[in-house]
Amino acid sequence: MKRLIVLVLVAVAALASGPAAQGAQSSDTFLLIAEHENIGTAANGDSVEVTVDEGSWFDASPKAVSATGAFTHLDPDGNVLVAGTWTATSLISFNFYGCRFIPAIDADLGDDDLCGGAVKIAVTLETPLGQVPAMLTVFCIVGSIAPASHNTPEGEGVTLSVPGIVNFNHTGGGENIYVRV
Repeated sequence: MKRLIVLVLVAVAALASGPAAQGAQSSDTFLLIAEHENIGTAANGDSVEVTVDEGSWFDASPKAVSATGAFTHLDPDGNVLVAGTWTATSLISFNFYGCRFIPAIDADLGDDDLCGGAVKIAVTLETPLGQVPAMLTVFCIVGSIAPASHNTPEGEGVTLSVPGIVNFNHTGGGENIYVRV
């Protein structure tokens, strides 16, 4: 019995001293491209359309972001409730899905620098009534490890949480890409 415990301890020590497994992460810098509306939807039927300005980028390690864009909040009938701009204040996280392939539609983009993932950004919304803090997540389904909940064309898009006001917590479609630079 003692011999078995010693063998297990030796095996655990050997595994622990080896290289760590690589998770879904990337230390690269990415351009964040979303020129057309990316949609998020709320439980009450409201939706938000979000675009990203040219030149926006993020870097997961060290956490850094420089991004701006526009948003429009619509009621279920498509009437504009509020529109404005947004500015990134900090990068919260980046869950890297991979590059080049889109398994959901069996596509090879042919470029190892076209990538996907979920990038979560703290933002400030500029509205006609003033500034409002919010949390924006952009989902891009490129990559072999996109989660099943987002691994469809409709899974691409955004979520936008505006604390105390509205939570667009479901993606509603869109087109975006992260370009590794």
